Amino acid sequence: MDHIGIDVHKKESQICILAEGGELLEQRIRTEPERFAAVLGARPRGRIVLETSTESEWVARCLEGLGHEVIVADPNFAPMYATRSRRRLRAVARVRDCRKCREGWARGKGL
Repeated sequence: MDHIGIDVHKKESQICILAEGGELLEQRIRTEPERFAAVLGARPRGRIVLETSTESEWVARCLEGLGHEVIVADPNFAPMYATRSRRRLRAVARVRDCRKCREGWARGKGL
């Protein structure tokens, strides 16, 4: 199963995919349903983590509609950020979120 972390913003989102075989893919896309469908629609079912934000509800529903398991993570859940260092690049944080998704460290909120 792919483990995917998405840093969702109003205009653009950064997607980090940790594929089942260990391959790491990153891509920036416009935050639009059509772009999520183009990038993630043909992929096998994956587990996706995104933080609670203004855009998270519609993005989560869109991704669920594409067949993925979506966890809208509570950014206040301390273990999710236990290894966060302000000196690390954002890309490292997204990779970490992909791995924590895989390891079950993210705690979701119901939509």
